[in-house]
Amino acid sequence: MNILVVGGAGFIGSHLVDLLIQNECDVTVVDNLATGNLKNLPEHPRLKFIYKDILECDLKDFPDSFDGVVHLVANASISASWEKPLSAHNANLSSTIKIIEFCKKLRIPRLVYASSAAVYGESKETPINERFEVNPLSPYGLQKLSGEKYGALFAKEFGFSFVALRFFNVFGERQSPDSDYSGVISIFSNAMKSNLPITIYGDGRQTRDFIYVRDVARAIYKSLVVTLKVGSTSIINVGSGNQTSLLKLIDLLKRQFPDWQQEKIFKDPRIGDVLHSQADIAKASQELDFISKWPIDIAFETMLKTHDVGK
Repeated sequence: MNILVVGGAGFIGSHLVDLLIQNECDVTVVDNLATGNLKNLPEHPRLKFIYKDILECDLKDFPDSFDGVVHLVANASISASWEKPLSAHNANLSSTIKIIEFCKKLRIPRLVYASSAAVYGESKETPINERFEVNPLSPYGLQKLSGEKYGALFAKEFGFSFVALRFFNVFGERQSPDSDYSGVISIFSNAMKSNLPITIYGDGRQTRDFIYVRDVARAIYKSLVVTLKVGSTSIINVGSGNQTSLLKLIDLLKRQFPDWQQEKIFKDPRIGDVLHSQADIAKASQELDFISKWPIDIAFETMLKTHDVGK
């Protein structure tokens, strides 16, 4: 297969690139390196890198044919989507429309889109399945939901299959702790590594469904190779199916950083944050033959061995 990965030098994208190359795929990565890093990518003859914003790309950038495109480019900051809505719109939605146009012009038969559990908002019950009402609480969540709608609409019209993967809380190596929407695991582990206090927004009893990035890469790969009808759309949760509170998360992380003795600082919840999140993963299992293989504690141990728990 020949796969185009937009945002492939980033946290999730680079793990996907590793997996694609392991499976003998040819890969073209487009990334403006706003949040990605060339160090995340291997040097490999099957890999081609284009240093460019997808919004600035045109047909001559892609002389080869592709079997699929994975759309991972986004500004995932909820706060930024409130503070700079036009910039967030361009990153999260204009990029989606541009990639859809490329699917038509380049006759790419499969588009895999990185959506988010943020489309659900505050669900009244858990686990959350794909049939639940969507009610995003932030512009970011609304933009992700709009991207799903655009993909479904144009897939039918342009004749490509569309898979929207609603990621829950992804964590793992290469995740930066520096941005305000970095995974809480990356932020907490970085604080523990530096023996600093941990700030919790809310009372710490809020729960999240944490899923290891290597599992997420595998879910994306399965979305590229699964057989789908032309013009079809599949919307699928990608999570572990488990709930972990932030207080429990701190206890788990302390096993990796036993010398950490700092205080926990509690602040008011952030706008747009939900209280509880847990994925119903039945559809992923049925349609993609995918379930998470990495328990959170085993993933932490693996990350520590690679010296990548809190860069």
